Amino acid sequence: MPGPVGERNGYPFLNRFSTRTLRQLLREDFASKEPSTPESDTFITCVAEVVARREAADPGVPHFDVEAGWRSFQENYQPQGADAAPAEGEAPSASALAADVSRMAAQWHQLQEDGETEKPSHS
Repeated sequence: MPGPVGERNGYPFLNRFSTRTLRQLLREDFASKEPSTPESDTFITCVAEVVARREAADPGVPHFDVEAGWRSFQENYQPQGADAAPAEGEAPSASALAADVSRMAAQWHQLQEDGETEKPSHS
């Protein structure tokens, strides 16, 4: 596919806007209560890709090593032992699933009881 993203999708004018303006468009779209359409989704995707392309080419923008961040999280912040999440690709243990189900059931019963005590009385 030749040409920059905005040009391929009929939005060559995006390259004329500053990165700051394009980011503002993204923020406004995110905060908008309007339903999206396929056309608006395509436009916002193009805006995001123009911003991403500019940031990738800018040495002043920090670039993060996702894999190193994940390793750091696992080594420094992830719980160890019984509370630890299963490793990637590993299924959770039966006891962990049973504990989750029991906890969720207790929360459900508590919500049901709270709902019954909050019913207004009609006098």
